[in-house]
Amino acid sequence: MTIKKAGFALVAASALVLSACSGPASSESSEGGKSAALPTSDVNRVDSAKLKDGGDLRLAIAAMPTNFNPLHVNGNNVEVSDMYAKISGGNLIFAEDGTWDVNKDYLESYNVEKKEDGDSKMTVTLELNPEAKWNDGTPISVADYQANWNACKSDDTGFDCASTDGWEHIVSIEQGKDEFEVIAKFDREYPDWSSVLSGALPAAGTSDPAMFNEGWVPDVNVLNNLISGPFKFKSIDQGTKRITLERNDMWWGEKPKLDTITISVLDNKAQANAFANNELDVVDQIIDAATYELVKGRQNAAIKQSASTSWRHITLNSNAEALKDVKVRQAVQKGIDSADFLTTDMAGLPVEGLDLSLGNHFFMPGQAGYEDHSVKFDPEGAMKDLEDLGYKMNETTKFFEKDGKELSFKFTRLTGIPTSESAAALFKEHMKNIGINVVFADVPPSEFSNVLEAGEFESIAFGWRGTPYPMANIGQIYGTGSASNFSMVSDPKIDEYVEKISAETDNEKRIEMTNEVDKIIWDNVMTIPLYYRASLTAVPANLANYGAKAFETFLPEKIGYTE
Repeated sequence: MTIKKAGFALVAASALVLSACSGPASSESSEGGKSAALPTSDVNRVDSAKLKDGGDLRLAIAAMPTNFNPLHVNGNNVEVSDMYAKISGGNLIFAEDGTWDVNKDYLESYNVEKKEDGDSKMTVTLELNPEAKWNDGTPISVADYQANWNACKSDDTGFDCASTDGWEHIVSIEQGKDEFEVIAKFDREYPDWSSVLSGALPAAGTSDPAMFNEGWVPDVNVLNNLISGPFKFKSIDQGTKRITLERNDMWWGEKPKLDTITISVLDNKAQANAFANNELDVVDQIIDAATYELVKGRQNAAIKQSASTSWRHITLNSNAEALKDVKVRQAVQKGIDSADFLTTDMAGLPVEGLDLSLGNHFFMPGQAGYEDHSVKFDPEGAMKDLEDLGYKMNETTKFFEKDGKELSFKFTRLTGIPTSESAAALFKEHMKNIGINVVFADVPPSEFSNVLEAGEFESIAFGWRGTPYPMANIGQIYGTGSASNFSMVSDPKIDEYVEKISAETDNEKRIEMTNEVDKIIWDNVMTIPLYYRASLTAVPANLANYGAKAFETFLPEKIGYTE
């Protein structure tokens, strides 16, 4: 599963990724010339007018969502966000380089005025498309933006929002000349204002905490009233684990080329087999050699590869008894050889010549601002650090002990997920080599989000998927009290940087401060980056306007098949 937001998204089930704030990897070589060029998108581009009318696009996800609210901490995942993009569009259309323009189906124009007005330092005015409406017939209006802001503006609203980043800097959202003019005032010049005003969820689903937190259930009759896009839900079959989308007769924009989009819940192996047997049209994020070899053998297969913003890491829960001491966490970090994870996970994939190592929590290699702050693999140093903390090696078990208690903690392993299982094995071996006993705690992928939200883990590997706002959502994962701060580390220095970065208008200074806070995060050992992924996607050769990407918006109404 992947989680995504304006900043970060979690991916868990297939590649184990959430949504985060790293920016796109550049197609230029990284520092030192280690990295071969990757395109920012790899897609068969065809004018939609030239595509045949009709057809079904068969997609797959790793787990059936239980919460379809993309603003909720449990709905802030890639499965939900990717699905939501097909049933409710947004105000912005992103180009392959991460820049954006307005989506006229939802937003006619915008204006940013940087001047003081009472508590406000910046005003953003949105002119919404009056034709845009929710499926229950209610116009998309200022009321929706007000409801979203009220839900996510602070941690104590009763709404379990994935992040308050950006929302907390809005002073007010008011109606302008009519309900389609949204006037949002910010308490500072906020460079990433579009991260929170890139679209809206309906007030009907976000005004009440109970509805926001628990009401977005997998029920067609409920969900169809909460969407506004070229497709709507036709069925959600819990028995077959299949979601079917169909053309939305309430849609006011360009008629979709496809008749339906079918989304099946399949694990990695099942996805590869289904694609090879022509029972599935897309395998997103190919993450292992077996899948790659199987899908490329299909007669009409086209393998698309691009840069991405998905990166793997290990999160340590600082509430775990053995991991409360930051010096223990630092020893754990020194004992991890990230190159082993990269080599194991990428073995057999077409990544030769690519340097996919990652030493930053916010910027990708090759991106402006990237600095490598990674901690050197130093198992001997890790063991010395533990000895300095008073731990003694038990010569029989070869694990450290202190006050008669073995140094041990659990690693949550998602059953049936190759990357999770391989990460567990590697991590256990690495920790054994520095005298720490890691014990597996197995959970099904369907419980991934619940385990994270409840903090019912001690260590775990998954991924984050970035967005075009690498400096906008630092507090989402690393801020005190954030629902997505799964490490549970609270550092006031990080919170101070979150405030300063959000208020800084000089981009070079923002980059500098973001790298300063990145070093603090490494020191706290909250998440330990392992590597970032090239995006590898298998599609039929005749599928158009859908493929591998970092940030580009693939408008669902333009996806289709050539004759």
